[in-house]
Amino acid sequence: MPRQNVAVNPTFGPRLRELREQRGLSLRRLGQQVHCSHGYLWDLEAGAKRPSASVAALLDAALGAGGQLCALLTKASADSGGLTASVAAPVLDELGGLEFAPDWRHGVEVAAELWRRDMQRRDLLVGAGFSAAAFVAPAFRWLTVRLDERPVGDGDRLVGQPDIDTVRQITSVYRTLDNRYGGGHVRDGLVRFLDTEVAALLRGRFDAGTGAMLFSAAAEATQLAGWASYDVGLHGLAQRYMVQALRMAAAAGDRPLGAEILAAMSHQAAYLGASAEAVDLARAAGRTAAESGIAAIQAESAVLEAQGHAVGGDEAACAAALDRAERTFDRAERASAPQWIGYFDEAYLSAKFGHCFAALGRGETAARFAVRSLEMDGRAYARGRQFNLALLALAHAQAGDPEQASVVGCQAAEAALGLRSERARGYLATLADRIAPHAGLAAVQEFSDRVQPAIQAV
Repeated sequence: MPRQNVAVNPTFGPRLRELREQRGLSLRRLGQQVHCSHGYLWDLEAGAKRPSASVAALLDAALGAGGQLCALLTKASADSGGLTASVAAPVLDELGGLEFAPDWRHGVEVAAELWRRDMQRRDLLVGAGFSAAAFVAPAFRWLTVRLDERPVGDGDRLVGQPDIDTVRQITSVYRTLDNRYGGGHVRDGLVRFLDTEVAALLRGRFDAGTGAMLFSAAAEATQLAGWASYDVGLHGLAQRYMVQALRMAAAAGDRPLGAEILAAMSHQAAYLGASAEAVDLARAAGRTAAESGIAAIQAESAVLEAQGHAVGGDEAACAAALDRAERTFDRAERASAPQWIGYFDEAYLSAKFGHCFAALGRGETAARFAVRSLEMDGRAYARGRQFNLALLALAHAQAGDPEQASVVGCQAAEAALGLRSERARGYLATLADRIAPHAGLAAVQEFSDRVQPAIQAV
């Protein structure tokens, strides 16, 4: 059967922008409705990216367009080069990777197939659909399985402690680069490492003790690949990596890491506007963190629950979760926490508080926390610093000060140069959209002039 590729009419982007503006929707608001990043929608409108059929259908539904956008997609046969009049089939169902496998051996094959497809069929995977509801079943399975599989491998390759140390060290290097330069700089290399090296180790020969450590290390690397995919706007693909990371953490019996992966799922769900799922996933993370006895992860889970409530507009529930996060953080012994949660400090907590208040439209309060969030290691966490500057600028805009928003926005635009992060671009696009009505101000015009190259370069 010939392989099918999506062909997009060049009028798709302008028509999408026209429909969005007719309904008075910002890129951010539309992105929340269809679970796509605002930066990705920006690219669709500019013609820099092609939508999948599933994304076009979601946009049609959100904009009440009656199939106008889907009609601008056709499918082209790679064998014949010809076009047919039907919309290309969504790739969501054929990709796999959303399954929480019933046993660890099956889980290895699901994960390895995902890595292989990512390396060999990247053009299709870019269009993978995201559904926050698809996180629910894996999270439920995590909460109900016994976490006592103790995997023992019987393959040809002997796996030992040096192999596990290598996986952890390479993951640590990629994590450092991700924090400094964005997911776009590390994602491909990390996926290649998973496909060529980690898959072979998981199919190797090891005893139960080695197996637990191996699966924990593989889960951490897979979660980072998911995080990098999320950072560059490949949300459906990121979701699949998160699910497989959770499955490997279950095989390892690693409760702290499982809690961290559930927290990452909540983070992504909230970013894409899926409030209810973000809250549920954060609560699952908090329950697991409590079982593991690590207060830092409990605090992280609580603040992510707060963000889920904020995205949904529930100010009272948000305030209660923020209070719990602060009290839990105060009693956390960070020295005993796993090294991969080293980013979770006072500055990070302040940033999450700021995001909560920004989501609630409380600009002045958000600004106070955004200022505190900048008391961070800006070199080690350059991407996080850019996020926090963009947050502060948005808070100023919400507080009715477009000039100060523009001044800080210029700093955020400068900080974005060199990053390869769709989220960095998305935050800048949101800010530009917010202060565009004040284009007559000199500071706003300066920001507008500076932000366009930054958005295009990220």
